[in-house]
Amino acid sequence: MQDQSKTKISALGYQFIPIDTSRSPLFTCTTKRSLYCSAECHKRITCRTFDFDADSLQCRLWEMDNTTGSIVASPSKPRSSVGSVQFSPNNYVNIHNQSCNHCDQSRYEICNVNSSTCQCPPFTYWNNGMCMTQLFQGQLCSHTDACRADLNLSCQPTCNFTYRCSASPVIGNGVTVAGFCNGSTDDGTYGVMGPWGIYVSPFDGILYVTNFVMPRFQSFSPFSRIGSTILSNGLSQPEDVFVDSSHNIYMTEYTINQGIMYIQRPGMNLTSFPSIGRSDSSCSLTGLYGIDGVTVDSFGNIYAILSHCFMIVKWVPNSTTGILVAGNPGYYGSDSNSLDWPRFMHLDEDRAALYVADTSNNRIQKFMIGSNGTGITVAGGNGAGSNLNQLNNPSGVWMTRNGQTLYIADTNNNRVMRWNLGDIQGSVVAGSASGMAGSTNTLLSSPGDVALDPTETYLYVSDYYNNRVQRFLLQ
Repeated sequence: MQDQSKTKISALGYQFIPIDTSRSPLFTCTTKRSLYCSAECHKRITCRTFDFDADSLQCRLWEMDNTTGSIVASPSKPRSSVGSVQFSPNNYVNIHNQSCNHCDQSRYEICNVNSSTCQCPPFTYWNNGMCMTQLFQGQLCSHTDACRADLNLSCQPTCNFTYRCSASPVIGNGVTVAGFCNGSTDDGTYGVMGPWGIYVSPFDGILYVTNFVMPRFQSFSPFSRIGSTILSNGLSQPEDVFVDSSHNIYMTEYTINQGIMYIQRPGMNLTSFPSIGRSDSSCSLTGLYGIDGVTVDSFGNIYAILSHCFMIVKWVPNSTTGILVAGNPGYYGSDSNSLDWPRFMHLDEDRAALYVADTSNNRIQKFMIGSNGTGITVAGGNGAGSNLNQLNNPSGVWMTRNGQTLYIADTNNNRVMRWNLGDIQGSVVAGSASGMAGSTNTLLSSPGDVALDPTETYLYVSDYYNNRVQRFLLQ
């Protein structure tokens, strides 16, 4: 290899011990000098540490470093020393993600045959501008790839408010990502109280949560179990939250006989919408009376569900009057042009489709943007019930990026349904198939909303009566 790695040598009388003491060295040999042991390490791109005993002439190579092991005193080996390969972002600045000829003889990265680019070698992951050593069972983690995937480890939340490397959860078993695992309530940074609307930003993976019982909007950064309050003052009945491509945060406040939306733009003061302030008890198109769900398209058009008015309204930027998208203002119904207490929605902008949880009609309706407001039932619509072709007061809905599969918070059935477009029934992916409520990691109690993470690996569920947000691994 052309690259020459730098090595830091410890004092005599030390050896390397991995955190996982069951791990064997990467390579063991006998050699005459520490320098030769260092050369053996240099030959192997996965070697990060070596120790050499001048008495036994034993040389041991390890793929671990001081984040996954320790340099410890060894009285029985007074002439043993440890060499630690030194890494810095400077080693990677000219090779990472470059074409494979840039790392043909590199000490630091290898050619990934799938991407034909230079990437981190085995047992490492890209973080902070360099390839870091992957971690073992029980170690604190803060990155998707931080844990040893070859040992079936991934970075998972714990009930004591940390993330640690552990075995991936079993399908159907939820892990708590916000709030207390046991359903306890707390109005501090650890707790959520009556979580209802949730959203996972596709841009940075931040989890946003509305607290209905203790009115506030919170955010949880990826790999953090500690929440930050975005807004709490003046709230009464917070409902939904959405983040657009410009990182503007839209938060809806229902409030009995009123309604308002708060918008937090990056680096700016909090504003409210509409500019007239809280809407009065009217189903006109100039206010947000009884607002519930919200979503925003890439042009900045705001779609608002006014559940008390049984309608969906679109507000174009800088407008003072909304445009009716669906529903009959002030009148509920069950035909294809009507809604009955709709709650949340999901916009599939690529296909100009809006999916709406038509709660009291126990169905999910699909409306085409720009059409005449006629809905198509794509899930449920067979009366309230717990059969696989039925829903019972669904509140939240999420469509996958490919536009093929819906995830539905089937609130009164205490479950989440997966429903492929065109199917006559769905399947249960979280909670009880029979509709039983509970607080174990396989059960839910009145789930209000659902969201998928940016990679569509995980399903997030607001578990309302259990005062927690649960995350489920998807198949």
